[in-house]
Amino acid sequence: MLKSFNFETALCLFLIIISSGECGMPVKVRNCPGENPKASLAAVYIENCSQEPCVFRKGQNVTMEMDIELNEDVKSLKARLYALVLGVPVLWDGVNPDACQDIISDEPKCPLNSGDYFTYGVNLYVSPVYPTITADVKYMLLDEKQRTQICWIVKASVKPA
Repeated sequence: MLKSFNFETALCLFLIIISSGECGMPVKVRNCPGENPKASLAAVYIENCSQEPCVFRKGQNVTMEMDIELNEDVKSLKARLYALVLGVPVLWDGVNPDACQDIISDEPKCPLNSGDYFTYGVNLYVSPVYPTITADVKYMLLDEKQRTQICWIVKASVKPA
């Protein structure tokens, strides 16, 4: 038997739902030029960022989550993050290269099958020694054959804490 909800109950449930996501609203990201991703990227969430440029504070972590649907079977996924400084990709330290370890949804886990939908998440550490700069950030997930499964770009500003 269903009970009717009053306004206060509905408001509480709404607030619980919207506050349960650590990263909030999805941010619009750009496709990587020259890449042909095999998987479908449903959404990207970056903590405290709903539009470019995202602010990354030195000495702090930035939580990122991606909702992904695979269009082919993959045995493993490798993560790569680059800062594009004057158009030159500079590898960003602090990302676990084994992306399978960072699948945060309960199921599925690696190996993954075509049609699998999962959430991948990382806590990116922004080192205090990084320069204060605004640049494009390029995130890639590659499969065991080095094929691009996901690739996206967002503008980010590295700023003091």
